[in-house]
Amino acid sequence: MDEHHFIKLIESHKAAINLVCRSFCSVDEDREDLRQDILLNLWRGWKKYRPDHKSITWVYRVALNTAISWQRYKKRQLETLPIDGFDMPEDSVPQELSVHLKALISQLSIEDQRLINYYLDGFETGEIGSIMGISQTNVTTRIGRIKMKLRKIKDI
Repeated sequence: MDEHHFIKLIESHKAAINLVCRSFCSVDEDREDLRQDILLNLWRGWKKYRPDHKSITWVYRVALNTAISWQRYKKRQLETLPIDGFDMPEDSVPQELSVHLKALISQLSIEDQRLINYYLDGFETGEIGSIMGISQTNVTTRIGRIKMKLRKIKDI
């Protein structure tokens, strides 16, 4: 597999990479730094990529692992990492509902925010499990619990 195939892969999964960057970074400059780190790690892992597996899962896994490492590095440098919550694709939910839902979701833990982000983006529970390194059953259970938490937060 050559450089041309790598570029096609990156272009086809650019939205997934940007989603991970938005999920971990609230500042544009940080998002771009993280994006560059993800692209570098994807390039480094390109020789190990197995085309018989889903490419989106591989890209998300590398992006997520890079983002987690990047976040740890930033915490060591700054002691705290400002997080402004959850960014959703604008076209997935009507605007007025999107603002309210974003505010509710921002009150969840970071891991729950990521999980519900994948769910709202239309990923199947098996794919979410593969990306996050948990079982499909665990994903289904946690989505149910997150929905319950969001209902409680909404009622407060």
